[in-house]
Amino acid sequence: MATTTTTADAARAAAGAARRLQETYFAATSKAIAPERWYPYWWALPLAPYGSKATALAEAVPGEVWTFDQLQGLLDVLVNVRMTVARLEGGGLWVHNPVAPTKELVGMVKELEKRYGAVKHIVVGSAAIEHKIYSGPFSKAFPNADVWLPPKNWTFPVDVPLETYVPFYPQGSPKTLPMQSIGGEQNVPWANEIEHAVLQVGGSSLRGFKDPWFVDTAFYLKRTKTVVLTDVMEKVSQQAPPVCQINPQPLLVRAMDEPDKVPANTSQARSDGWGKTVLFGLLFNPNAVEFEFSGDIANDLLDGFKWDPSWRADFDALVAKPMFVPPILAVLAFPRRRDEVKRWSNIVTSWDFTSIIPSHLDGPFNATPDEFTAAMDFALTATPYEQFGANAQSLIDVDKLSVDLKSLEVPKPLSPELITPPKPAQEAVEIVLDAASEQ
Repeated sequence: MATTTTTADAARAAAGAARRLQETYFAATSKAIAPERWYPYWWALPLAPYGSKATALAEAVPGEVWTFDQLQGLLDVLVNVRMTVARLEGGGLWVHNPVAPTKELVGMVKELEKRYGAVKHIVVGSAAIEHKIYSGPFSKAFPNADVWLPPKNWTFPVDVPLETYVPFYPQGSPKTLPMQSIGGEQNVPWANEIEHAVLQVGGSSLRGFKDPWFVDTAFYLKRTKTVVLTDVMEKVSQQAPPVCQINPQPLLVRAMDEPDKVPANTSQARSDGWGKTVLFGLLFNPNAVEFEFSGDIANDLLDGFKWDPSWRADFDALVAKPMFVPPILAVLAFPRRRDEVKRWSNIVTSWDFTSIIPSHLDGPFNATPDEFTAAMDFALTATPYEQFGANAQSLIDVDKLSVDLKSLEVPKPLSPELITPPKPAQEAVEIVLDAASEQ
């Protein structure tokens, strides 16, 4: 008699796989063995690695800007999530997108406080739950700091005020960021040294087609010429970020080309695991992987994947990009509001920045306004296939289905007046320069 898998069976299998991952791969950082990395409220957002959250600290700009990376993901597909801290000119610290306030993390920040002053502002630039859920518990560790959230903030799937969902704000309800603080305008205490612009993207039935369902904020740290943002722009390298390599076992599991063939812990194996992790994380259903069902669902969810060698070319294509808009935004979100996205991008590119720190993958990475414009224009004008090849098909299918079901608006083209005019050909520039030098 044939057996069928019910939703309940799948849920139990996922829970079993999660327990196996926690007990096996993250045993070395369990509460008993590494209490400084334990986060007791992990169940509020039950993403791997659950309660065990190691932190990797890096000095992005010496004496000015620091990054703190932790891990988050599903099962063994784990990517880094980043908090950025900047020193304020008059003393004190400005914190962007706080991560889980473990004893380890809080201790790292308090060391900065000894040198540069207390945490003054805790600023969340995104509406995404994974970036704002730690703002309350983090503020509990730094109770004199103000907490700021972007306007029209909402929580998926249950839209309740964040202070109701995470009731740990010593200063009461978080304050609301103005839409921008360009040239010191608007009432934010840091406007003279950090400018910002909020991006709001609507077009979804999740918000009644009026209010934004995607929110991000770009912050320009003028003294260091650094842009800090959450999800809009990313860059990826061949090697996994340091936080992913503290415990490399998930990378090694993901590096497998076939089930039950975990490679040795080498630099190449970790790179392979990172490449496949990135493809899963960005594309959800990359073309180069097939799922092999053995009947043991809990085991299959971890290692029931067979990879075609073509995955390497797909990953290399992402690595080759100076920067890129993530596929889910380029295919599903931004096409509904191309003009609004482009106007926001024009604000960002008016800043004289030299580097970008996003909340995932590489960061900081070198970047100029022209490079940002090129990457954003490509996302707003190129087809999904031009951007991500055949790997975009799953998102294209979701896009079409969402339009058919009227859960997403029909995409709108970028208005002609907002299209960036082409720069002169290099040859023409050289001719002009040569002519000028001869006079």
